Amino acid sequence: MTNVQIQALGNLLQYYRSDLTYIREFKRYKLGKTETGYYLSLSYGTFKSFINEYRVARNVEKSKTDFLLQLTMQWVNTKGQKNVDVFAKLLKEKGITHGKVMTSLASKILFLNDPWTILPLDNLAKQAVGLKTNIYSHYIPKVDEFKQKNKREIDSCLNSVSHHLKIIEVDFKDEVENIEMIRYNRFVDKLLWTIGRYE
Repeated sequence: MTNVQIQALGNLLQYYRSDLTYIREFKRYKLGKTETGYYLSLSYGTFKSFINEYRVARNVEKSKTDFLLQLTMQWVNTKGQKNVDVFAKLLKEKGITHGKVMTSLASKILFLNDPWTILPLDNLAKQAVGLKTNIYSHYIPKVDEFKQKNKREIDSCLNSVSHHLKIIEVDFKDEVENIEMIRYNRFVDKLLWTIGRYE
């Protein structure tokens, strides 16, 4: 196992519980189980905490977090819910993102709704797969190619800590479906981020 893989596993183990918590809490909010006021507070697992932890709060106009949440909930109930690029343009048009198309922000927000197919995009991950643009539809094919080329190593790394990951997942199994795919994607994301730091 390489130093990069070990660091990526360390990041996965450190942040996996909070990642799953954000995914679960978004689902609860979507189902009407959480009040909007609470979900916009800085409590653990909330939308506000998420955009802070994922370092995209600075990309959102002050006092518009509630509007961002409102637009997100409308978006995830449309047929185009997986289209990160169009969602990023919508946020710009609605005055959420300082007049810029913020693909990273859009991908991270939509990841909450669909962590099975949407991987958050950032500069380090882009660097790791050699992506020169901010077009999300160009990113996923590169990630898929990375997964295919490195499947054996990814599986080996995850198997080495599967016992620990399963302990973390126990609290989420009843509410978060297909958790194995989320586990896989979260490790790929951490691996790309770590590789990008050394490119």
